Amino acid sequence: MKTTKIFICIIVMFSFLEQIQGQTTIQGKITDAENSLPLEGVIIQTNSQGTTSLPDGSYLITIDSGAHEILFNYPGYEVLRKKIDALNLTQLTLNVSLIETNIILQTAVISTSKYEVPISESTISIDVLKPNTPEKLNSTSIQQVLDRVPGVQIIDGQANIRGGSGFSYGAGSRVMLIMDDLPFLQPDAGFPNWDDIPLEQVGQIEILKGAASSLYGSAAMNGVIHFRTISPTIEPYTAISLIPKIYFKPKTNNEWWGNEGSENTTPGEMAISLIRRQKLGKWDYNLGGYYINKTGYNKGHNNEFGRFNALLRRRINDRFLVTLGLNLNQGMSSSYFYWKDKGLFVGDTTSFSHSKKLRFTLDPSLQYFTSKHYKHKLLSRWMHIENGSDNNQSNKSENIFLDYQIHKLFEKSQFNFSAGMVCNYSYTNSKLFSDTLIRSLNLAPYMQLEKKLLNRLTISGGVRFEYYRLNGPELVGNKIIDNPSIDYRPVYRLGANLKLSQSTFLRCSWGQGFRFPTLAEKYIETNAGVIKITPNPDLKSEFGESYEFGIKQGLHFGAYKGILDLSVFASKYQDMMEFTLIFVNFSPKFQSQNVGDTYIRGLELSSQGVVEVNLHKFLVNGGYTYLIPLFQEWDLSGKELSINATSGATRAQLNAFASSSNINILKYRNKHLFRMDIEYNYHSFFVGVNFNYASHTIAVDQLFEREAFFKGIKSYRDEHNTGYRIYDTRIGYQFNKITAQLNINNLTNEDYSIRPGLMEGPRNISARITWKM
Repeated sequence: MKTTKIFICIIVMFSFLEQIQGQTTIQGKITDAENSLPLEGVIIQTNSQGTTSLPDGSYLITIDSGAHEILFNYPGYEVLRKKIDALNLTQLTLNVSLIETNIILQTAVISTSKYEVPISESTISIDVLKPNTPEKLNSTSIQQVLDRVPGVQIIDGQANIRGGSGFSYGAGSRVMLIMDDLPFLQPDAGFPNWDDIPLEQVGQIEILKGAASSLYGSAAMNGVIHFRTISPTIEPYTAISLIPKIYFKPKTNNEWWGNEGSENTTPGEMAISLIRRQKLGKWDYNLGGYYINKTGYNKGHNNEFGRFNALLRRRINDRFLVTLGLNLNQGMSSSYFYWKDKGLFVGDTTSFSHSKKLRFTLDPSLQYFTSKHYKHKLLSRWMHIENGSDNNQSNKSENIFLDYQIHKLFEKSQFNFSAGMVCNYSYTNSKLFSDTLIRSLNLAPYMQLEKKLLNRLTISGGVRFEYYRLNGPELVGNKIIDNPSIDYRPVYRLGANLKLSQSTFLRCSWGQGFRFPTLAEKYIETNAGVIKITPNPDLKSEFGESYEFGIKQGLHFGAYKGILDLSVFASKYQDMMEFTLIFVNFSPKFQSQNVGDTYIRGLELSSQGVVEVNLHKFLVNGGYTYLIPLFQEWDLSGKELSINATSGATRAQLNAFASSSNINILKYRNKHLFRMDIEYNYHSFFVGVNFNYASHTIAVDQLFEREAFFKGIKSYRDEHNTGYRIYDTRIGYQFNKITAQLNINNLTNEDYSIRPGLMEGPRNISARITWKM
């Protein structure tokens, strides 16, 4: 009781001291540096307060007495930082002028270094999607947004950047998913649960292309997709959105709905989201709720779930920030793995699965700035996953993640230092994984240094040491397994960015990657119809290197502002892990194997730009990616192997044997990818069109083209051998408090399939009605 009283007295004392702390009122006017015209809507921020400028450019902000840094941020202008000492001052006048710049070149990103830098100074390719992109595309899943990014593909839920991954049957990822610096991959399978990402709260999305393992770990061999939560302002924001969608009949008339004698159900979706966010004194918060009910165009591909998310921040003082995040997702889904026959939207009854899910994350974190301007950050996460599935596919896992970071900017020497330590522990109990409790531990200290020379050359280097320990089953089948399984390795990265002129930037980078097998790749044993998936406890880690050389050119002529980016890249993998076809006692099975060394190279050309004439605005974004993804071990004589002669074959022969193609090319890759998006804005009106092209997938697993196992896949692929071309359109208008828009996807009703045995959506129309209060 005595201790409790003392604790209460301490709290009251600190609250009293906080109330009597002196305050300073800062006022002034913000203008354009070139023409001295006032700027309305400039964001003025300190660590504890924020406001915006009025139509005449004036502003007023009250802060605690002491030393502060004030940021003035306005789209299309350079960010201005002003350091002030407001000690013993009650009022201060501060007038500032902002310099107009190329807004795209100055876009701030954090994924390459874990602190904000302009995108133009990045040493590696990075694309940025702005906060309103998901709304404009009227997406109910973040996958639909990412599939519009140059060089990015989502193949049946598997993220693929520049051909670094193929189709891995729901296990393993070479692309790390992160939200606000915390990983979002399921710990047992290393696979993203896309529906867990709170789309309604996502702001800027950063897509880093290339090895980033030195900062983000083994799943970042191929790149990073970083979602950043929208920051609240002092003005409260509340919005309710209603999003219905319906599907039309496909061009081939092979649908299961709407025909005489068939079901009256029409495939479609209905979603509703609720958002509330605000900065309130020393507190700010984001709250979101989401519910969706989907009836799939593929019969039985249904999904219903509800999601709640919250992010609370408390500024104890100007140096100390405490954050607590929560994300909860509960629902049920059903799906099939392959169709009943050629091009049908109906599945083979033996390949169905049904599941119920409960997933949540709890994310407490601390951030502290010392008097010497060191930034300390402690991130943590508890992730709980329960997937109740039929076919003995249920799994339950717990994951504890800790990441301590320290950052320091030495302004005089223009030197940046970042370091940290990751501890990632999980245990999983699943019938999928030998019905055994499996424990895994990953420890990884890391460090990155960045130095700017003569205000033109930026050099960065990083190192990370990965240690993995896995305690798995003692027996898999009839094989005794050595426990624990341990692997470790350092990985390095180097990069440079040279500013040739005010708007021209050269960059080059080299990075290593190291990926330890996931539980699903190493121990999974299940089936989907005729497909049997068998474990491989002898699976080894893969190691890789990525190289890139690029140039980013800012463009400004007439009413046009934008950037043009050209990059040449290459990736080499040793002992790459991929699910591949094997035969055991004349029975076909898939197993994750080390398929040997691979070599992926290519080039990418992308562009972002805006044309503004008075109140008319055109936004044009797009890019083309060319890939040459090859096995380094390939022997066509493997095509002549019989199914009972594969045990003595070489790796080169096995690679050819498992592929459907006679050409040396990695499976499930497209050599040509093209993305283009054009939008016109006038006042509160917008209209846009999006084009998405991928060339034919030359190689898949050869089992998919065997008619005895899968009906119609080979004939469908033979007929549809020119890739796909998808047009999406949108139109909308923002009234006073209500925004209404209409989206038509797959406008030309293209008949296409991204991966064998599963059709993609026919023409569909969706609406979004958003009420902003």
